[in-house]
Amino acid sequence: MGVVVQHTDFPWLAPPFARGNFSWNGSFTSAPGLSDGNTGRAQFLLNPTTATVPGGVNNVGGLNEVQASPFGGVDNNRQYYGAYFQDDWKVNSKLTLNLGLRWEYFSLTKEADNAQANFIPDPINPRYIIPAARKGDPNLSQSFINALAQSNIELIYTDEFGSGNGLAQKKNFAPRIGFAYKLTDSLVVRGGYGIFYGAFENRGGFPNLGYNYPFQFDFTFRAPNDVSPLIYADGSQGTLERGLQGIPLDPTRVNATGLNLRGIEFEYKTPYTQGFHLISQYELNSKNSLEVGYVGSMGRHIETFVGTNHLTTLLPPGQGLNPQNYVRFPIFARGSSYAATTGNSSYHSLQSKYIHRFSRGLDFLASYTFSKTLTNAGDLLSGGAVGGFRAPGIYNIRREMALAPFHVKHAFVYSGTYDLPFGRGRTFLKDSNGFTDAILGGWSTNWVFSYYSGQPQGVGCTIATSEGAGCHAVRVSGASPYTDTRDSAGFRTFYNAAAFTNPSRVTTIGQTDLSPLGGDRTPVTGPPQRQLDFSLFKTFSITERFRLEFRGEAFNLTNSVSFNFPNNNFQSATFGRLDSQRNNPRQMQLALKLYF
Repeated sequence: MGVVVQHTDFPWLAPPFARGNFSWNGSFTSAPGLSDGNTGRAQFLLNPTTATVPGGVNNVGGLNEVQASPFGGVDNNRQYYGAYFQDDWKVNSKLTLNLGLRWEYFSLTKEADNAQANFIPDPINPRYIIPAARKGDPNLSQSFINALAQSNIELIYTDEFGSGNGLAQKKNFAPRIGFAYKLTDSLVVRGGYGIFYGAFENRGGFPNLGYNYPFQFDFTFRAPNDVSPLIYADGSQGTLERGLQGIPLDPTRVNATGLNLRGIEFEYKTPYTQGFHLISQYELNSKNSLEVGYVGSMGRHIETFVGTNHLTTLLPPGQGLNPQNYVRFPIFARGSSYAATTGNSSYHSLQSKYIHRFSRGLDFLASYTFSKTLTNAGDLLSGGAVGGFRAPGIYNIRREMALAPFHVKHAFVYSGTYDLPFGRGRTFLKDSNGFTDAILGGWSTNWVFSYYSGQPQGVGCTIATSEGAGCHAVRVSGASPYTDTRDSAGFRTFYNAAAFTNPSRVTTIGQTDLSPLGGDRTPVTGPPQRQLDFSLFKTFSITERFRLEFRGEAFNLTNSVSFNFPNNNFQSATFGRLDSQRNNPRQMQLALKLYF
């Protein structure tokens, strides 16, 4: 039994434009309305200049755009508390139980100075929560206050939920049970079940609540046209010499239109995995054994970037409709950063292993796994969505369940070592003289051969079937998605273009038929990966103290090509073409090692 206490600090400094962002695009130094993009350097050297000749163009030179933000830093921290009890119980000579219980608490992310806000897009009671200690520090702009009111978002200053601005689960109890049962002297069955709560998610800087307004914001000033200067809020012209002096880094001056409201699920559910297995181990003889078993897991409440302020209805494409008018909070940015624990996953596998223990110079391990992995949530640092959610505000992400990007149906690995049977003390040439033994005797090899079936790949639509929503191609019934032919350029083709088609387009605003969003998110798996690594080595005894080892090693000995994912545009002439290599070509190296 034991107790674990952990305090984690992770300061974050990533202001968008702390040193300013200055842009000269050449429009002031080119003919009006005819910028070629090549005169920005000249514009950089000039300040806004009044024409000196009749009919001349004013404002040659100066900035086109300036962006600035406060130099804001976020001092995040989280707390972890855990306690566990575990014991082994030998019921009898054949049965042993391993029993345990673990409790864990993971706090929400807190900011040391309470400088963070949390947007809760609740369908009934949306809220914008700021710690009470920061009321009036800083003040909010009237534009932001009005925007919240117009969007029916309640502004709350409170410490009721702690500086994490949400509720963390406190009843995270994780039972663990395992057993080993000896059926016979040669056959043992092992099994187990356990719940494993996720540790702190590494979500990078998004959605970092410390970068919510009013604790972080930015301003952008642009020249109104190609002949008028950029004017700062204080009325001065925007030039490099003035830097950011004319920009008021004041949160009360912020215009709330288009503001990104970041959020993390208010009633945060701790992600967890249920793991289970049942494995039989059979000893064939003193040198060989076999393992076969079922291994699985199910992930629940996986944190994912589902986002917020999405489209709430399907829109016909190509009719000039603005998706921003069809989101729940049209004043604020569409698709704002929002993390929720709505993801799920499952893994089921049949695993087998054959072990040959060292005998007559040979030992090897052969393993094979047949598995299936499904998920609707991806790694947070790669975007949190697998291939992108099509329409989270319309199409529940539970319906996005499909083969995971890391799914591998077949996995086979064969590795081992073998002392070649030549030389003194071995089967052949055991009475050889010193010279013969030095040349032919004492050699050994080892190898690793691996084969993995392809990983899933998405096939997108080639037309817009809706305005502002995603789409996946639809499989044609009865047509295999795979082929093994050569295209007109002589390249091998792996996918069959005739097996895919675009779904129908949305025809009316708000239609309930969701078929325009398409089919399976990962309908195909890419080409397999295979490789054989091999080495040959021998040790030469020089003296009692010194010995020299010679090694020859080959990576990808057979020079087998494993291809990258092919083009997934099914209307492209190169769809499914295998034209780039994923692994390295054969590499060989020689080495000498001196041991003393």
